[in-house]
Parts: sequence; C-alpha cells; structure tokens
Amino acid sequence: MRGFRETLPSALAVLLALTQCTAGGSRPDIPHEDVRIQLMTSLPLVWSEGASMEAILSGQAEPAPIYRYWQDHYDVTAVDSLEQLSRDDPDIVILAQPRAMDPADLADLDGWVRAGGAVIILTDPDLLWPSALPLADPRRPLVSGLLSPLLGHWGLELVADADNSATVVTLRLGEHAFATRGIGALEPISPDSVPGARCEMAEGGILARCAIGKGRATIVADADFLDAGLWPEDARRFPQKSDAVRFLDSLVQEQIQPGKGDR
Repeated sequence: MRGFRETLPSALAVLLALTQCTAGGSRPDIPHEDVRIQLMTSLPLVWSEGASMEAILSGQAEPAPIYRYWQDHYDVTAVDSLEQLSRDDPDIVILAQPRAMDPADLADLDGWVRAGGAVIILTDPDLLWPSALPLADPRRPLVSGLLSPLLGHWGLELVADADNSATVVTLRLGEHAFATRGIGALEPISPDSVPGARCEMAEGGILARCAIGKGRATIVADADFLDAGLWPEDARRFPQKSDAVRFLDSLVQEQIQPGKGDR
C-alpha cells in the first residue's frame, strides 16, 4: 500500500492542496443531470454537522462542498433506507460510510445489484473525520465501516492499516491524487465459495471492482477524502477543482452503461 500514498510532513500539508487542482478544472464528460443517485451516509455532507431544523430552514446550514457539487451535476437524493430501492431503481447507489444498515437493507441492496444495479461504496475502517460533537453523540460519523456482512457476502474483508495515524497523506489512485487520512485495504476471502461475485483488486487493495450477478460494485477503503477541510481553499468554493471530486466522477462514469435502464 505504501506505493500508493506518501506521508506528508506537516510543513508540506498546505502544498498538497495544490496537487488537487488543475488549471482547467476539467471533469469526465458524462451526462451528469441524467444520472440518478441515491446516497446513504453518516458523514455531515447533506447539512453541516449538528445542523438543527431551524438552521436548515433559515439557510444557515449549508451542504458540504461534495454534496453541493452532486446537487449541481446529478439528480441526487439522500436516503435513510433502501426499502424502496427496487421501486425507485436509481442509476447508482452511493454508500459513503453509512450508518449501521438494517439486514433487510443489505439484502435489498445485494438483490438489486445482482439484478443489474450499480453501487459505489466508500467504507473506512479508521475514519478520522473532525467533529465537535461529543464522542457518544449518535450524530457523529461512524469511526469504522459496518458493511462487513455485505462485503463478506461478496468475498471481501475490510482491514485497517496498523501504521495508520491522523497524519495527512497523499492518496494516489490512477491519475488522481488527493489528501486523506486513515486509509484501509480490502482483502479477498475464499473467493471460490462466493456464488455470483467476482472482485478484482486494484491500487494495492485500496479499491476493488466487483461483478455481482448482473450488476457491479466499486468499493474504496477510505472515506476521509470527502472532508473538504483537506481540500484546497479554492476547491471548497469550486468543488470541480478537487481531484477527490474528479476521482468520484470517474467512478460514476465507470458505472454508467447505455441501456442500463432496460433491466
């Protein structure tokens, strides 16, 4: 895994921000507005952390930059349950460090994917997201991903890196490089005993691309990179300039296939 990231000395942390921007701020050429996404997350993306209903209604609570970008470029809906997944049939489900999911939700997601659905999963075994809420507050993001039953059903195990710390590192995935903390890894477990699931590991185990029945799943063993506090200041105002955003756009592009709505 060390080949895919570099620990940043604190004096260079600011310089990392510059690597997340490109002069043109280009994005993959995909039909953004036509992509219907359902998002489940414990991260404070839809509204700022601890936002009250009064703050939301008064406009004092703002979405995180990544969610603001998704609102501008996709047809995105934040959901608390996947009970209606088969009926709603979005183009993509994104699980970004979701809260503990009901077994029925996990079964619904597995069945939907096997029938031809597409899911992008960001699951972090060692989330280091800053929070001002007390440790026992249920509104805090989950410290560790709780998708082991689903991942195990697909022949994968999420593991933490014993060398992880709160140090900011550069995560390099393909042509993308961005700041994060606490990266995990995915490991295959008994692949021969998992029916209808085939996963290919990439980037030293940080990323897995799986064929699940007729559908597909892309799993990333990290979620801290969604924290805009790690982004360049300019990218917080214009998220399309963040390489973290462009990386997620590339995963969305991989999942979009002509005729998918015909399943």
